[in-house]
Amino acid sequence: MLLVYDGSHEANAALARCASLSRALSATVDVVAIVDNVTANARSAGLLSELAHQRLAESAHRDLQRAIDNLMDHGIAARGHVRFGRAADAIAAHASTACVDMIVVGYRAPTGFARWWRESPVHFDLAERVPGAALVVVTVAST
Repeated sequence: MLLVYDGSHEANAALARCASLSRALSATVDVVAIVDNVTANARSAGLLSELAHQRLAESAHRDLQRAIDNLMDHGIAARGHVRFGRAADAIAAHASTACVDMIVVGYRAPTGFARWWRESPVHFDLAERVPGAALVVVTVAST
């Protein structure tokens, strides 16, 4: 089982769902935190500094450790991985090398202009790129 985790409210909801699924299925969880330096660099017009890259990686490591600690506190075996690149690319690559049967991701529906500005949600790409794996998309209620 693969959990994509970034520390957001949606990722925390996905973490809770993943924990319950893991207990029910007696499955080990691979937690993946992604440093999307490609998108971050594009958003900064190619001016993302080395320090900014380092901060993104540090943040991903902290988020990853929080998720692993949470799972282990609940008696669930978990391994952590930090991957670099576009989220869909990193998740698909990890899923193919780790032979993952289930992927759990959190999702927040974009609002306003973000619906038109952002690229398609990660789970759209994953549905096509990771055949044979169950894809669990966890949403949280809008506030």
